[in-house]
Amino acid sequence: MHRARRIIFMSIVLGLVLAMGVAAPASGALVFTGSVLMNQPGYAFTNPQIGGVYVVAARAPFGGPGTSDIVVYNRQTGADASIGYGDGKDQDQPAISGSRVAWIDHTEADGEVWYDDLADANPAQRITMDTRDDTGVRIDGNFIVWVDGLGVGRQIRWYDIERDTDGVVPGTNLPNGITVDRGRVCWYDVDKRAGYDGVYVYDITTGVETVVHEVDHTITEIAADSPTLHGNNVAWAQHPHDDTSNHNVWAANLRTGDVIAVTAEIHNQYYPSLFGDLLAWQDDRTGNENVLAWWGPEWGVLQQVATSAYEEEYPDVFGRTVVYQQDVGEPRVGLSSAPLQATRLAGDNRYETSALISAHRFAASPNVVIATGEDFPDALSASALAGALDCPLLLTLPNAIPADIMAEIDRLDATGAWLVGGTSVISDDVKDQLEDEGLTVQRVSGPDRYATAKQVAYLVMDIVYSSGGTWRKTAFFVRGDAFPDALSVAPHAYRMKIPILLVQPGSVPAPTEEAVTFSSITEGIIVGGTTAVSAATATEIGNMLGDAAERWDGADRYATAVECATRGVARGWLDYDAIGVATGLNFPDALSGGAACGSYGSPLVLTAPTYVPTSVDAFFTQRRYDFGGMTVFGGTAAIAGGTFTGLNSYLN
Repeated sequence: MHRARRIIFMSIVLGLVLAMGVAAPASGALVFTGSVLMNQPGYAFTNPQIGGVYVVAARAPFGGPGTSDIVVYNRQTGADASIGYGDGKDQDQPAISGSRVAWIDHTEADGEVWYDDLADANPAQRITMDTRDDTGVRIDGNFIVWVDGLGVGRQIRWYDIERDTDGVVPGTNLPNGITVDRGRVCWYDVDKRAGYDGVYVYDITTGVETVVHEVDHTITEIAADSPTLHGNNVAWAQHPHDDTSNHNVWAANLRTGDVIAVTAEIHNQYYPSLFGDLLAWQDDRTGNENVLAWWGPEWGVLQQVATSAYEEEYPDVFGRTVVYQQDVGEPRVGLSSAPLQATRLAGDNRYETSALISAHRFAASPNVVIATGEDFPDALSASALAGALDCPLLLTLPNAIPADIMAEIDRLDATGAWLVGGTSVISDDVKDQLEDEGLTVQRVSGPDRYATAKQVAYLVMDIVYSSGGTWRKTAFFVRGDAFPDALSVAPHAYRMKIPILLVQPGSVPAPTEEAVTFSSITEGIIVGGTTAVSAATATEIGNMLGDAAERWDGADRYATAVECATRGVARGWLDYDAIGVATGLNFPDALSGGAACGSYGSPLVLTAPTYVPTSVDAFFTQRRYDFGGMTVFGGTAAIAGGTFTGLNSYLN
C-alpha cells in the first residue's frame, strides 16, 4: 500500500512540473519590489550574498587599478562596513551565514580562507595556512567549505568552527560549484563516475554521500558552478552537450529522490538559488538577463523578481528577499523583496495538527517516532531520538493510532516506528495496530520518565555511532515534572542529536546519573532557572560531568525559550531560516513542532495564547530581518488570531 501511493504521488509531481509553461502572475503570486542596495561611483560590486540581516559583496575599482575588499551591509540599520578596505590587499568571494562571514584573502601568492563573526568582538580568523590556491568559499552555521585550487587533484575541504576540526570530502575528482547547508556539502563533479557529469551531496557529520543526479556528458552537461542546496532540496542548471546557450534549471528532493525539470525553455536559465519553497534563477528569455522565480504554493506561476532593462545576474535568496548583481556599466547590488507571511499549521485537534506539521516538513521518511499526545513526561526526551533517526515526531492516543496519524505514516512511506514510553502511556494495542500495517515497531521505555529518558539517550548514542557520526558527549538537563524548558531545546536536541535528561528540582535521579556515566557525557546544559533546577542540583550535575554545567535560563518560560534560541544560534547549531512558535501553556503542538523545527535547523520560541510576551516581542523586534520564515503551530485556541497577527507583523 505504501509503495503504490508513493509512485502515484511522484508521477503527479513530475507530470505537473514538466507540463508547466510561463504564465502571468496569478492571485496569490508573490509581488517583488526592487531597490538598489550597494552602489558607489567608480566601483564595481560583485558576487552578492544574503544571510538574513546582512548582505555581503566584493567591491573593486571599476576599470582601473586598485584592490578589492568586502562590503557588509546591515539591512536593519542601513549601515555598511568594510573588510580589508585600504589595506593594499585583495579580499573577494564573500559568503555569509547569519552574522558569520567567510572570504578569500589574496595577501599571499595563493588564496587563503578567512572568517569573522560580526556578532562578537573577536578578530577575524585565518582558516587556511597552506600553499594551495583556495577558492569558492561557502559558509553555513559552523561549517566553512572551499576548493583547494583549480587544478587537477583539487579537493573540497571543510572546517568546523565550533570544534576547530577540518577534513576533506572524499572521493571527488574535479569538484566545482560547492555549497553547504546544515553540515551537508553539495557540488558538481565531472568524471567522478567515468563519462558522467554529476551533482552530489556529502554529509560531514555522518560521512554519507548521496548521488543526486548524473548525466552522460556526451549528451548533457551540468553547469559546473550551478548547484545549490537548502534543506532537502537541490537545484542546478544543465544544457545539451552541443548547445551551451540552452541551460535549464533542474531540482531534486533528497528525501524522496524525485528529480524534476523546473524549466524547459529554449533560453538560458542559470545560477539557481534556493530558500525553502522559493527558487530563483538568472533568465535571458526577455532578451537580457533578469531574475525570475518559482514559489512552492504557486508552482506553475512565474514570479518576476527583477526584470528591469539592466542585466540582473547571480541571484541569492533568503526568505522572500533576493539579492543580485545589477550591471549598469558599473555593477551594483540590487535587492527585491516580496511580503513574508507566517504559516499556521493547525488541525481540528492535536493529532491532526501533529500530522499536518509532519507533512509540512517531511516529504518522506522511513521511520517515525511516536509519543503519547495525552501527557508530556515520556515525550520530553523523544525529540533527540527523532533527530537521530531524522524523522518526524508524531502523537498518538493511548490505545489507538488516530486516523490522521495513520494516514500521515502511510504518506511518509514509513516502515519503522519507535514508541517512546511504556504500555501505561502507549498500549500494546497501538503496537499491534502499527504491525498490522506492516511496520516494524520498537518500544523505548523505562519504569518512569527518568528511566525512559535514560533509555532514549542510550539509543541515540547507539544510532549516532552506528551511522558513522561522532557522539558529542553532551546532554540537556531539564526539569522532568514540567514541559516548557524541554520544549525550548527540542530543536537543538533534534538537530545536534543531544539527549534530554530529566532531573528533579532538588536532586538528580539515579537513572539520569547512570545515563551520564554510561554515555560518557562530559558537557551539560541546564535549561531553566533555579526554581526548575536548583543551584544544588546544578552543582551535583557539574560534579558528575567533572566540570560545571552551563545554564540557559530567563525570567520565565518565554524568556527561557528566547535564551535557548539565542544560544543555539550563537553556537552555530541552529539558524533563523524558519523560526517556530508554539503556545507556552500546553505541550502537544510544540512536541511535533519542536522536532519539525529541528529538522529545519531553526529554533522554537513560546508565546502566550492571547498576547506576545515582552521578552518574545523584544526578540522578534531586534531580529526581524534575520528570519527567513515563521511557522506557528496550533489553532486559535492555542494561539489566538490577534496573537498570530502580531507575530506576522514582525516579518514585515
